[in-house]
Order: sequence, then structure tokens, then C-alpha cells
Amino acid sequence: MLNQTGVVKESYGNIKTILVDELNSTSFSCVVSDAGVTADTDGSKIIKAGTPIYGSLEARDTAFTVSGGQGATPVGLILHDVDVTGLKTGETRNSQVLVFGFVDLKKLDTDVQAMITASVKSALRMIQFVK
Repeated sequence: MLNQTGVVKESYGNIKTILVDELNSTSFSCVVSDAGVTADTDGSKIIKAGTPIYGSLEARDTAFTVSGGQGATPVGLILHDVDVTGLKTGETRNSQVLVFGFVDLKKLDTDVQAMITASVKSALRMIQFVK
């Protein structure tokens, strides 16, 4: 039978993982916006895996952002890279926020490693960072 539903499957290659042990982790679905994301040299806006994310776990349909403002506390880390290039005002992309698990710092890009400060580590009490 022909596919008449309009569903299309697209594959983009390997998904980057930042976890030491995927079975011992907890993440929740959420939506993210491009607020605070700067474009790279190619003009792409990518929220990289491991980036601290700000928002409310009680309102996961409200966009999480990469910057929470002065004194804001991150609620988790973005689990996989998210491309937010070309989003219009108010648009969001689906993502996952990691709230419990073991993150391998060696798997994070160097710019993301710099975001994992002592204050971020203390705020994310249920995430352990290992090398």
C-alpha cells in the first residue's frame, strides 16, 4: 500500500551522546527557542549537547532557553544537539532536558565545557560530571 499519510522519515547520521551510562539517566521532553543562541560562521544556530538550559519542568511546553538571566538557575542540560536555525518569533523545536545522569565531560565540545562552571554543577545536583 502506498504511504498516503504524508509521513516522511529523515535520517541525519549519528546522534551525539554525552552520557556515560544511558540506562541510568532521566530526561524529559521540552521545547527550546533560539533566544540567546548566536549563529556560527556558517549562519547555523545550534544548541549543543550539554548546554545548560533554563526553564520550568512544570511548564515544559513553554520554551526553554540557553540564558536564564541574572541569577537564574539551570534546570538541566540539553541531551542532544538541537538546530534552531531559521526559527521565527515564537517558534520552538522539540528537545530533551537531562535532569539526572552521568555526563562525560570529554564528550562535550570545548565551548560547552566552559559553560559547566562550579555554580552550574552545584545547581544540577542530580547530574554527575566525570572525565
